[in-house]
Amino acid sequence: MRNQIITLIFLLLGLSIHAQSKKSFTPTKGEIIFKEISKITDRKVFDETLKVSKKNFKESLINSLLKEPENKGREKEIEQMAMMSSEMLESTGYKQDSSQIYHHQYTNSKIRNILSRDQNMNFVRRDEIIGNQYEYSGNIILNVVVDKKNKKKIHGYDCYKVTYEYKENEKTEDENFMKYAGNMIYKREMWVTDKIKSLYHPIIYEKEILKKFYPLAILETQSDVKGFERKFVLQKITLE
Repeated sequence: MRNQIITLIFLLLGLSIHAQSKKSFTPTKGEIIFKEISKITDRKVFDETLKVSKKNFKESLINSLLKEPENKGREKEIEQMAMMSSEMLESTGYKQDSSQIYHHQYTNSKIRNILSRDQNMNFVRRDEIIGNQYEYSGNIILNVVVDKKNKKKIHGYDCYKVTYEYKENEKTEDENFMKYAGNMIYKREMWVTDKIKSLYHPIIYEKEILKKFYPLAILETQSDVKGFERKFVLQKITLE
């Protein structure tokens, strides 16, 4: 019995030392894979807010196009085109889908960036090596809230909660379009680790965020269309 207790003590000490030895690192090999799950969470709220968003989009598009001298006399044609464009918002921007796979493979100094329909990399939509010409997002970060008291373990990594809001940096002088797009705010609730140090992430392209955090779970919503969410779930991580 005494020997069993001693063995158990050493085992627990070993586990404790191993847990403490997980230091921060910059990955050079291994892979990380996320799966996107996009869905409507509240159909009534979604339909109501999408209807308003479609109306605002249609009006801003019509007003923007009718400002152009060459469109004089094409009012009915432009209105029909704007109507068709607004009706496409749901099928293009708010599609319920759980098949998108975001994948980074690290090999020494190279990172392979893959977007596909499954983990076997069938129906690949993007396959590129990240290089010096890598483009970070130009999104405008509005605020960042760090909550280190709210903790969770994901695939063995101790994570805490970080939430930030941003809007797209639309470089246009079109006041009518900006009335629609300029007020659209996105919110990301994330579980992040500070053990992985990398300025490259399969989902997050804001360099300001990646300098401080490495997200392992992401939930995205937006201010204008409610009742819809995009969730990015970690499927696999073998980074070293």
